[in-house]
Amino acid sequence: MKVELINSLDYASFPGISWQIKQVKNGQSDELWLATPHEDAYQLVQELGLAPHQVYDVYARAYLSDDDNRQNGIWFADLPVPNQAQIVVNDDWTKSVTSVGQELAQVRWFVNSNRIVQAVSWLDNDGVIDYKDIYQRDGRLFAKQYFSEGTLLESDFYLGQDQPQTQDFYFEGQRNFVYANGEKYSSAEAYVADIGNHHPENEYRITQVGRELDFAPKGTTLAFPDTVLDDQGNVLGNLVAILKNDGHPVEHVQVTAKDFALLKKAGLPLKRVSVFKP
Repeated sequence: MKVELINSLDYASFPGISWQIKQVKNGQSDELWLATPHEDAYQLVQELGLAPHQVYDVYARAYLSDDDNRQNGIWFADLPVPNQAQIVVNDDWTKSVTSVGQELAQVRWFVNSNRIVQAVSWLDNDGVIDYKDIYQRDGRLFAKQYFSEGTLLESDFYLGQDQPQTQDFYFEGQRNFVYANGEKYSSAEAYVADIGNHHPENEYRITQVGRELDFAPKGTTLAFPDTVLDDQGNVLGNLVAILKNDGHPVEHVQVTAKDFALLKKAGLPLKRVSVFKP
């Protein structure tokens, strides 16, 4: 099975990722895999013209489903709040849960929705975020985040289920480890890579050279439908490192004929590089 692996739907407009999505839409690739979960994944996928069953959420270890839209979501007036509290829309159009003049929480609605609640950030007595509830557009719980003096400590991803499916833990602002499927992983990237490595029959492809290189399963193909050059006109440093490292999980690189000539002129190893027509 041919899999287009991307970091997040938030970057769907990036040229390379847009090209990957197109490959799934036109049947050249079978599925789109998401390394980062998104509370509005179903809506975004629909807008991109993909069928939910073509999109696999690695964090949830599940495909999107039409069931993800079976409810109408939490309308702002139906959000459970403490006794005597109310939801107000402020002059700057931010939304708050208030009680006796005190702001208890900050509320965010989904874009292009009829006041459907997306997230609620609950505040402590000092007005600093204490914990945050994030909802899917269908009203099911997406994640809970816990803070200490405004610093994120833990993210529990429910992903529409009754119990957390994965848990991210943080120390001094950095994600320290991930607990998922009964196992502990050194990072979210290690978890995503492990899921991919458990399905070696798949052909994985990425188009970005950022976080993607850390969660790429063994045997991944890196494609450049756009260019191999950075903003200064130099060959991307991460690509150079890949071509010089035979043990890298990225085992194959696809470039245009023009870029192949550039890599050859730069004197880089080309044994794992092939020419393709995006």
